[in-house]
Amino acid sequence: MFLIFGPPGAGKGTQAEILAQKYNLKKFSMGDVLREEISAGSSIGRMVEEHIKNGALVPDELIFEIVEDFLLANLNTDILFDGFPRNLNQALELERILAQHNLKLSLAIELSLPEDEIIRRLSGRTYCSVCGTLYNEITNPPQKTGVCDRCGGKLLKRPDDDVAVIRNRLKVYNEETRPLAEYYKSLGIHRMVSAMGDKDLVFKRIVEVIDGCFK
Repeated sequence: MFLIFGPPGAGKGTQAEILAQKYNLKKFSMGDVLREEISAGSSIGRMVEEHIKNGALVPDELIFEIVEDFLLANLNTDILFDGFPRNLNQALELERILAQHNLKLSLAIELSLPEDEIIRRLSGRTYCSVCGTLYNEITNPPQKTGVCDRCGGKLLKRPDDDVAVIRNRLKVYNEETRPLAEYYKSLGIHRMVSAMGDKDLVFKRIVEVIDGCFK
């Protein structure tokens, strides 16, 4: 059981997806799980939707109810936490819940990327307005500019990929999430991996780290 974290634009989601396939892991992404709960119309999903509709953050007690439900539903499966926890308080609570079920994290992989590269990548992101497929002008461009390869839909930019917004997101990441590195170093499970290069090269680096840890 391990987790992957890093700044916006480092490719956490992409790497988590292919790592889950390679190592037969169940991926936990808070955003994905929240959307699934809302879509299923569960009691938790309805509470989450209410908070979102009111423009409020989903409270941590509800977040960890979701985390524990996920753990109980996947007790016999190795889990990969994708971009979660987001801060030290969440990390401590996750450790407490894992310990209750005789589970523990074996590895915390941090993807590193220079700020100028993060801005370059995020400002080049687009998505399909029809099917939602993601592209990047630098690392994953469409075959035809502005047109989705999959369905032919028009490609749009996300509002939060404006440079000023990106800088603010990085500030929040450095203040709230980056301190996780020191915490996981204190547990002896932190490993840093460069996210420079294409996704295949980054994946190769991560696999080397994982295989080296679990030989």
